[in-house]
Amino acid sequence: MCSRCVIMKFGFILFLFAIIMSEDTLAHKLRLEHWMSDLPAQLKEVPLIYLAIPGSHDSMTYGITRSSTVAPDAEPILNRLYPFFRGTILRWTITQASDTWQQLLIGIRYFDLRLATKPDDDNFYFTHGLYGDEISTALTQVKEFTESHPGEVVILDCQHFYGFTREHHQKLMRYLLNLYGPRLVPRQIDLQAITLNSLNRLKMQVIVVYRNESVYATSEFWQPQMLPSPWPQQDTIDGLNTFLGNIRRHPGTGFVHQAVLTPTPTFIVLRWISSLREKCAIPVMNEVLPKLTEFAPGPPQPGNVTAPVNVVIGDFVDMNNALFPRTIIELNLKLLRNTEIVHHNHG
Repeated sequence: MCSRCVIMKFGFILFLFAIIMSEDTLAHKLRLEHWMSDLPAQLKEVPLIYLAIPGSHDSMTYGITRSSTVAPDAEPILNRLYPFFRGTILRWTITQASDTWQQLLIGIRYFDLRLATKPDDDNFYFTHGLYGDEISTALTQVKEFTESHPGEVVILDCQHFYGFTREHHQKLMRYLLNLYGPRLVPRQIDLQAITLNSLNRLKMQVIVVYRNESVYATSEFWQPQMLPSPWPQQDTIDGLNTFLGNIRRHPGTGFVHQAVLTPTPTFIVLRWISSLREKCAIPVMNEVLPKLTEFAPGPPQPGNVTAPVNVVIGDFVDMNNALFPRTIIELNLKLLRNTEIVHHNHG
């Protein structure tokens, strides 16, 4: 081999080593509380729908306690069983241990919201078979967090509504509009134009996805098709890995990968004395999260079998020193290798 070729080859190896070392350094520099602000400058020009964003599944179930009552989204049999098996039902209903503020501090930037009304009560409540907290404390914490963390963007996905009338939707939407005001990111046709830098310039930090037809009258909220969130409905690790590996997504929209197991009634009965954390969240942490490290953010690539990640959600996101959000956030560093994405959006 000629001396010039040797020098060029050595130079290329040094270049790759520099990239790997810079990624490793960046990974250590990223503070979970400020991870969006800490991203390299070129990644702040990448469309938000092409970044990897950690989220929590059934985000507000930490508010469910032994004094919670059965909610309208519960299976009818729960009304009969709950008084006798309260502890067991709680173990299989709660999916998060950390409250909203703590989730924000460990890097969670997407919240999966299930909302319900109560008879003879004017308030709205979070729900997952049982009633959780009234919504104002958690949603105000999101507002306070964005005010004190100007470089961070939070997605609130209003996934399901139970016991809602048209008037309830109008009241809730007014509440959200009044609470977040100019911080809301209005929907637009070209989602690829929305970057962390563009939002920072406009001081917009809160995206509300409203999965109900009422949203069409309100331009401040995103429609469901702008952030598809297909439910795996799997109770085995193999089934979930297969589902996640076969996902397809449209290049012009965001996407939610649900890295969660869904226990069936039979699944729960056979593991009655255990919990969702032990039998669903920990296996996902041990066997699905490592698989997710093989995924990458960015636009869908021709010939690439796996769909690139955008939002990825999990249960008990605080486990193992917040390993789940750390892992998802660090996927963004793969974008530094994809110079085509970075230069296209930075140019």
